[in-house]
Amino acid sequence: MDNFGKTIACVIIGLMSGFAAFAQYNEQDIRDYIEQYAEVAIQKMHEYKIPASITVAQGIFESACGKSRLAVEGNNHFGIKCHTEWTGDTILVDDDELQECFRRYASVSESYTDHSLFLTNRKRYSNLFQLDIMDYKAWARTLKQDGYATNPQYADRLISLIERFNIARLDTIYYQQKHGYVPMAVAESKPVVQNTQPVEKPAETKKPGKKVFTASGSEYPADESPFTYRKVFKNNNTYFVIAEKGDTYEKIAQDILVMSDNLRKFNDVGANEEPMENEIVYVEAKARGNATRVHTVQPGETLRYISQRYGVQLRYIFKYNMLDENSVIHPGDQILLKR
Repeated sequence: MDNFGKTIACVIIGLMSGFAAFAQYNEQDIRDYIEQYAEVAIQKMHEYKIPASITVAQGIFESACGKSRLAVEGNNHFGIKCHTEWTGDTILVDDDELQECFRRYASVSESYTDHSLFLTNRKRYSNLFQLDIMDYKAWARTLKQDGYATNPQYADRLISLIERFNIARLDTIYYQQKHGYVPMAVAESKPVVQNTQPVEKPAETKKPGKKVFTASGSEYPADESPFTYRKVFKNNNTYFVIAEKGDTYEKIAQDILVMSDNLRKFNDVGANEEPMENEIVYVEAKARGNATRVHTVQPGETLRYISQRYGVQLRYIFKYNMLDENSVIHPGDQILLKR
């Protein structure tokens, strides 16, 4: 994976488009490019079923964020050469050979459309359209495998770029639109979906730097367990207890006859963490989704907080939103709770 820093070396040596090797761009150029072409890429995803994340990432690499000569003079953002069937305008640019013929477009939007047609109309890329449209990693690797680029690191570079700048949020927007959601405006480096009716918000307690999901118990249906004296409640069809003052995961585990390692796993906590008073502690694995479907992030919330609040396994929240344990969320972000 590439390490994109505050300044990105602009040499794109060995990428398919040799003409981009002399164009320089930095991190802000990448963010600006994503913002500028997000909408057209999502629209092409609707029309041609090509992940918007892949389209934008290719555009960044092949056009050097729109700064290459081919992009500036020919509006060609994907390094597509003339080929025998092309009857439109052309531009000559040095690439693998001197003065090679590339397609010239009237607008960048036309380049995006032709990129979609280029992939959909060629048999060599037919494998792409058998893939999950939300699996950008498989798309990147299959693009390389099917010969879109000669650089052996092409797929890894696309994946690194998508993950570093959270470009996969554009695919999430497509998914929301397709399933009846109208997303909010694309925010920089944030997954964006439209909110639905939130659940009632119980009391909140803070650890230093963290927001912990707590409850009094009255917000949830009570149940009984033959294995413990503790009151047991249900959230999202998952049993939990409420931590008392001085509780540890080991103590709770003993009370409910569950291994403490499993209890920590159910609640996505490390070996050195302990519950706060009134914090909910799940005593079985959380569900894989929640009928609420979407949550709008509030100040101080973490992905674990959201996982505990809605009773959804953290790894599935990562999966649905194409995030991981290193991802940072911001107030106003909207997080999918169900695929």
